[in-house]
Amino acid sequence: MEQAGKRSRSIAAAAAIVALLAGCQRSLDMDDVRSAISDGVLEQVGLAISEVDCPESIAMEAGASFECTAIPGEGGKLMVQVTQNDDQGNVTWEVVESEGLLDLVALESTIAAGLLEQAGISASVECGDKYRVVEPGNTFQCTAEDAEGRQGQVTVTMEDNEGNVSWALE
Repeated sequence: MEQAGKRSRSIAAAAAIVALLAGCQRSLDMDDVRSAISDGVLEQVGLAISEVDCPESIAMEAGASFECTAIPGEGGKLMVQVTQNDDQGNVTWEVVESEGLLDLVALESTIAAGLLEQAGISASVECGDKYRVVEPGNTFQCTAEDAEGRQGQVTVTMEDNEGNVSWALE
C-alpha cells in the first residue's frame, strides 16, 4: 500500500513539473515581428504598411512558421509567411501572396514573353516597384529595352479588381 502512495505522489510531482515548464514557455515578441514586417516591406517593396495582423502569441520554436497579414496604406493585402530561424526569437519572412495588388515582377516577365512571342522582340521590361495597388481603369508605363539599348514605352491598363491587365508597346 505504501508503494502505491509513493507512485501516485511521483506521478503528481511529474505532472506539476510538466505544467510548470509549459507555463514557462517563451514566446516571440510579436511587436518586434510586426515592426520587422512593416519596415521590411517599406524598404524592399516600397509600400508603406498601415497595419500588420499576426497571431497574438507564438511560442519560440526553431523551424516553426506562421502567417501574418500586412495591409498597405494605399490598399490591398500581403500575406506574409514568418519562419523562426531558431528558438531565440530570430525570424525571417517573405510575402507569399497578395490581394488587391498587382505583382509587377510577374507582369514584367509576362510583358517580356509577350513581346518576344508577338513581335519577335527580346527585351527586358521595368515597371517600377514590386507591387502596385489594383485600380481598374488606371494606366501606367513600363519601359522595355532590347539588347542594343533601344527603349520603348509599354502602356499597361488595369482591367479589373482581379489584377487582369492589357498592355501595348508604344
